[in-house]
Amino acid sequence: MGELERNMRDDVGQPQGNAPSTDNGRQMDMFVDERQRVSHRRGAIARGVAKRGLVAFLAFAMAFGTTPAQLWAEGAEGIAGAVAQAATPAENGSGESATSPAADLNASGVVANGGTAEQDAAATTSGPTDKTEDDSAAGNEAPVASTSDASKQDAAVVSAAGEAKTQPAKAESQDVSATCSVVGTDAKGAQQTWAAAQRITLKEGSTAADLSEQLFKQAGLTTDYDPNGTWGWALNTITSPFDKDRKLGYDSATGAHWQLFVNGSASEVGAGGYTLKDGDSVVWCYSKYGDPAPEQVSVTMEIIGKKTGIAQRWTNPSIQVFVKGTSIKDASAAYFDALGIKSKMYDEFGYWGVYSLVSPLDGIELSGAWSFFVNGVPGSQLDSDYVLKSGDKIVWAFAPGDTVPGVDSVVVDPGAARPNWDSDWPGYTSADKVTDAPVPTKDAEAKWVSELKGSNEWSKGISDPLLVGDYLYVAVGSKLLKKDVDTGETVAESPLAAKIDSTSRMVYTGGVMLVPLSSGRLQALTVDTLATVWVTDELPAGPDGAQQSLASITVRDGFAYFGTASASWSDSSDGYLLCVRISDGKVMWQHKNENSKGYYWAGLAFSGNYGVIADDSGTVSTVDPETGKTVALLKIAERVRTTVLVDGSIAYVVSADGVLHKLSVGTDGTLSELGKVTFGGSSTSTPVLANGKIVVGGSSTESFMGGYQNKYTYHYGQLAVIDAETLSVDYSICKADGSYIRQGASGGGDVKSQPVVSVQNGETYVYFTSNNNPGGIYRYRIGDDEAELLYTPVAGDQQYCMASISVGSDGSLYYVNDSGKLFAVKGNGQRVKRYTVTFDANGKDAAMPDSQRVKEGKAATEPSTQPQCKGYTFGGWFTDEACTQAYDFSTPVTADLTLYAKWTKNAVNPGGNGGSGTNGGNGGAGNGSGAGAGTGTGSGSGSKGQQAGGAIAPGHKPTTKTTVSTKTETKDNKSDKKDTDKSDKKDEKKSDKKSDKKDNKSDKKSDSKSDSKSDTGAASTTTAKKSSSASEQETGTNPLAIVGVAAGVIGLAIVGVFVFTKRR
Repeated sequence: MGELERNMRDDVGQPQGNAPSTDNGRQMDMFVDERQRVSHRRGAIARGVAKRGLVAFLAFAMAFGTTPAQLWAEGAEGIAGAVAQAATPAENGSGESATSPAADLNASGVVANGGTAEQDAAATTSGPTDKTEDDSAAGNEAPVASTSDASKQDAAVVSAAGEAKTQPAKAESQDVSATCSVVGTDAKGAQQTWAAAQRITLKEGSTAADLSEQLFKQAGLTTDYDPNGTWGWALNTITSPFDKDRKLGYDSATGAHWQLFVNGSASEVGAGGYTLKDGDSVVWCYSKYGDPAPEQVSVTMEIIGKKTGIAQRWTNPSIQVFVKGTSIKDASAAYFDALGIKSKMYDEFGYWGVYSLVSPLDGIELSGAWSFFVNGVPGSQLDSDYVLKSGDKIVWAFAPGDTVPGVDSVVVDPGAARPNWDSDWPGYTSADKVTDAPVPTKDAEAKWVSELKGSNEWSKGISDPLLVGDYLYVAVGSKLLKKDVDTGETVAESPLAAKIDSTSRMVYTGGVMLVPLSSGRLQALTVDTLATVWVTDELPAGPDGAQQSLASITVRDGFAYFGTASASWSDSSDGYLLCVRISDGKVMWQHKNENSKGYYWAGLAFSGNYGVIADDSGTVSTVDPETGKTVALLKIAERVRTTVLVDGSIAYVVSADGVLHKLSVGTDGTLSELGKVTFGGSSTSTPVLANGKIVVGGSSTESFMGGYQNKYTYHYGQLAVIDAETLSVDYSICKADGSYIRQGASGGGDVKSQPVVSVQNGETYVYFTSNNNPGGIYRYRIGDDEAELLYTPVAGDQQYCMASISVGSDGSLYYVNDSGKLFAVKGNGQRVKRYTVTFDANGKDAAMPDSQRVKEGKAATEPSTQPQCKGYTFGGWFTDEACTQAYDFSTPVTADLTLYAKWTKNAVNPGGNGGSGTNGGNGGAGNGSGAGAGTGTGSGSGSKGQQAGGAIAPGHKPTTKTTVSTKTETKDNKSDKKDTDKSDKKDEKKSDKKSDKKDNKSDKKSDSKSDSKSDTGAASTTTAKKSSSASEQETGTNPLAIVGVAAGVIGLAIVGVFVFTKRR
């Protein structure tokens, strides 16, 4: 009896089986006639069908409500395909079915403990995907899937049990930084680093798949992966960077495949399902299921190139990690490729090496003498297949094979930090302004004396000392010294690219020391570490020999201006005037002196828009600072060897014959002389303007006969004070302590230095040196009849002196004389304290301004350039991390200070509705596209399991075995046409719509991404399109499920009541 008939009988009152009878064996009939019976029966049938339909609907609603949303997202076709795949054994290279111990597929399709070889293949790399290509190498199946930008996928992270994990929403998206590398195998099966570990920063919520795609692009690897595989993101194959015919994918014969390792362990989820955490180490390793993680070694590597004959640091020393057993040539090639440095190598007849490298700084190819050194040992003394050991220090240098640039060699490091320190005395022309430091006025004594050179080293030059931060800087010969200003102890030194000349007028600006060198060069070194950031080239020699850098340096608007001279003992010729950009050392222009003379002790000063400088021909010129072209010329004397002093539109120039010239500089750069006055017999002293008075040194107009048999005419040393307005000479001081300023009866003692002027207690004091013994410091109070010798060196330290004096914040005086000693004379005050102002990015990935050293009570300098951070707008500097207290840069600094950058997340512009995305497989992640800012995504739940293997070191590409072959470019030419042309067509439609919306989409997506069922390869199945409601399912909460459960419960209750009452 059928179910329907039983129900009908029950409904119409007919007994089933042996029903009781009340009419002599006949059943009781409740109907009057047959027509009524038929009508009732029809109604009963309809009610029965309705009840069964209701029960079926309620059962379906309960099933729907209790089923994870991710399964419904799969779609009928996807589920059917997955079942079909699971039931179909894969074939090995011979076409036979391959099996292995049972293994589950984890959430991203990576091989986990327990499962079949077919599942291993689908879960790791190269099971058939939507698109395949018969292109196997090394006996490996090599299906090819289309390439896409998986970094644009958005999916929820799902637990191994299939339940969605919902991460709490965060106020602002943060960035994560992780490393990624690839380790393949060579033709012999030995592990080989194919891509060096690179640290990559991505948005929070990015997956290991996003990281992998970035690495593949940066390393220039030819890869085949499918972000929309049946089981999610699938890595199918990677082509060896050393053998383009070797493409590794799933090998059904051996079970080898690409395995994912995270932080030293086999990943429990796949790349698409693993959400990155800051500091993660992700490694792709080609190995068999169950193989242990390979061992690794850690080494330090760097590259030192050369430019203009000087060693130039191309890369800073950095730690690189490789698979144990990696050779020097494999490691080197991988290192070059990881940095994007194009290389040409040779490997023939048992010889291997680097033929050329392209500079990452200027793109110039440097060919020839490349050598490597391991722990200082030249590569020529090592096996060319030297295997790396942990702790090795490897240097590639453009140098002879038996030497490596050491501490005594200049290595240019353009990227060295340039902290902004304040300076008490930043350069030669610092004396142009009156100092307010408490300089001693009498009875001065030395606080320390430091020997800079031996008494017999007459050819070794010494610069004027500069005072920056808490240190004193002085160049000696071919070194720059950094000294403790309180003790004179040398705390650091750095080699110079060439020796300095007899005079070197250094300048400090913008975190670097600018040091003039012989041959007309200029070298910039950082003030803190003395790292060389650039060096200019030599200038052409003149008739009198190599160019000498004897002139002053003038800094304005980020450029340095200075002149040179090809000089003999009595004359100079063919000097150059140059403009150098301080940021990178680029020579903006250089012009040879059109008067065929040099710039000897000369210096340029600015009047309005023009530079004013005088030369050894006695000609004053105005020049256009942008081009260096001469605007006007005015000959005023036979020779000028001083720096021009400018006061607005007035220029004061001292000529070598002891005459002060007062010139007018027009707004168009024209020159005219307003007046002149003779104040001495000669002068090479740069004048100072103080309170309306010109103070300048030189020799007197008076003379005396001296020397051998009194046959020679000498002049006394002299200090002149001249009224700047009237040009009248107020004072001519030739005596100190009752005696003429001279070297006894055998010579003169002209004042060649630039005077220092100090105003204290209403009195004006002048400090200067004289080119005679004892080589001390003179002090003159304006208005007195003579000067006095303020400081006299001890007998062994007395010598001639042409140097100028530098002044510290405590009034201490610093200078050198020809004894080779550096003197520090005590001031009358306390040295000003200094504090460090540091700028903090406040958790964002943004370049910060260099720190500042600021005098106590002075204000810090507000950075001129605002920091930048993608997705955020800079909102100013604050004293607290929470950014509640804005900082006022006019506030005096009284302690070390850290300022925090405030960031405001950029608003997300509303976009159109996103298109529907492809469904992720069981544990897969789908990727959708559509116009507007929206996007469809798929999600799925993954089964538990663990992938075999372990983390390895950052990988590195081995060398190409060709005789001087250019390696694949790592920036522009990143993959074979065969693999990428497929992805191009697919991506064209997606990328145009999605790339500009990437930041906007990140605000809308879930805080975690779905596990993907196939990071490395998946069986080919048809995936169903996801409905527009899929985004609701991603969070693990299905509104329809709630409705279904409620309806089911209520419905069952109704049915129960109905049946109970009916049965009664």
